[in-house]
Amino acid sequence: MAEKITRLSNMEEKGRPVYIFKICILGQERVGKTCIAKRLCFNTFDVHTKETLGIEFYTKDIPIIVDGQDKFVRISIWDFGGREQFKKLFPYYINGANGIFMVFNLVDLQTLLRLDWWYEKLMEYGQSNTPRMIIGAKNDLVKIADEKARVDDLVIKRFKERHNETDFHRTSSKENYNIELIFQELVDKILKKNTLDYDRLP
Repeated sequence: MAEKITRLSNMEEKGRPVYIFKICILGQERVGKTCIAKRLCFNTFDVHTKETLGIEFYTKDIPIIVDGQDKFVRISIWDFGGREQFKKLFPYYINGANGIFMVFNLVDLQTLLRLDWWYEKLMEYGQSNTPRMIIGAKNDLVKIADEKARVDDLVIKRFKERHNETDFHRTSSKENYNIELIFQELVDKILKKNTLDYDRLP
């Protein structure tokens, strides 16, 4: 279950995050989850990024305006290996999640269809109402891929409708396309979902 989020007092806030969120990245292996996290946190991209074994953790501070003052939200990013043998760790991994990215590869239809398994597990472990967003990764490959390899817009639309999703973004870690945007939007969804105090995200 998602944990209740509380705001730090004014004394506690000084030099510390006003909120801390746990964000989980779900999807099959090699869809680009680790590259998304590393692009956001380190502004780097490595085409030879190794596959995640188990779980890896990253942190990033996101600026926020609260009561007219510059503050920041700290997000703890949990990057989960998508291979079958790691799925037994899922209950531990998803526990306390505040936000979720559902990631697929824009030039591999099967990676979109296999998100169904993750949706089933979200329901099983009480995370079906956690703020989330569908992410189409590797948009840079769409331009050069054979037309038959590209995931059709209509298929994505139907998938969103089937899972009652409204938010979808295409991203490219290689080109740093929409990476900061998706994290800002997910943080905004978390803030609104939990009716937390804030003015805006800069």
